[in-house]
Order: sequence, then C-alpha cells, then structure tokens
Amino acid sequence: MTAVTRNPTNPNFLHPNKFILEFSRAPNIQYFCQSVSVPGISMSEVPQNTPFVDVYVPGEKAIYDLLNVTFVIDEEMKSWIEIHDWIRAMTFPENFEEYQKLDRLSRIAGVNNPKPQYSEASVTILSSSNTPYYRFKYHAVFPTTLSTMILNASDGPDSVVTADATFRYSYFDIEKLF
Repeated sequence: MTAVTRNPTNPNFLHPNKFILEFSRAPNIQYFCQSVSVPGISMSEVPQNTPFVDVYVPGEKAIYDLLNVTFVIDEEMKSWIEIHDWIRAMTFPENFEEYQKLDRLSRIAGVNNPKPQYSEASVTILSSSNTPYYRFKYHAVFPTTLSTMILNASDGPDSVVTADATFRYSYFDIEKLF
C-alpha cells in the first residue's frame, strides 16, 4: 500500500455551522436555531455466563441519544411558545380539551398528521461549498423538555435570549444527498 492510495478522497473538514434544521410542526425553532446535536447511537450488550468469566455479546436494540436544540427566542416569543404549547397540549394540565389542541396546533403549522403529538424532523449537513451533503431524518419526534427563559437586567442590548429544547424520537435514518 502506497501513500497515494491512503490519502482521503475528500480532504475537507466538516464545519460546525453548516447545517439546516427542519421540523414539520415547529417552523420558528428551525429559523432561530443556533445549535443542534446530532445524537449518537449505542446498543445494549448481553452477558453470556461461563464458569470462568462472563463473555459479552451484542444486544438486539439500538439506543439513541436525545436530540438537543438551542435556539434564539424571538421578540414575539413564537419559537419558545410553539414548543411550550406542544408540550402543554400533550400533557393537558387543566382539562382533557387541551389535548384536542394538538390537532389544531398541528394544522396551524401546516401538518396533517394522524398522530398530532409527533413531528418529523431533519438535520441537513452542508458541504464546504454549502451544498446539502447528508440528511439525518428523525421519525416520531416529540419534545420532552423546554428550558427556562432567563432574562437579566445586567445584560447589554446586544445580548439575545436563548432556550434549549430536548426531543425524543423513535429512530433516525441517514441519507447521502450528494
């Protein structure tokens, strides 16, 4: 094997700020997105007992990390409220009619989903020339947490307020676009 055959075919690095986040039911969070973590994946291991030492074999289920998003809260608070209303409608803290708002909230976002508590989401990774390269498609996404919104009188006028949202999903697919 020579040095010429060991060189990578694409020497460009992945840039951390070249991505596009899309949610089918949360358009404001995707517009104001500051960062998103592409979740990792792991699997369980099953111990196989022996008289000497336990031997581990691969498990049968994939375990996905959470999808975490940090976003700027806009002046009308739409980015924060759309996640808040989504969680509130799923948990109906006052009465069962609040759960019916899920379908209405879904239609407002332009999504006709038979299971309105879920959304589809994707993260598109862009190449060094800003063309879509890979897409991570998340299925059956729903929010689990929305962070506190911190307002601070000692911050300067150029500071922006951000929040974090955490999402659970069933699984994700990776699609090469280029």
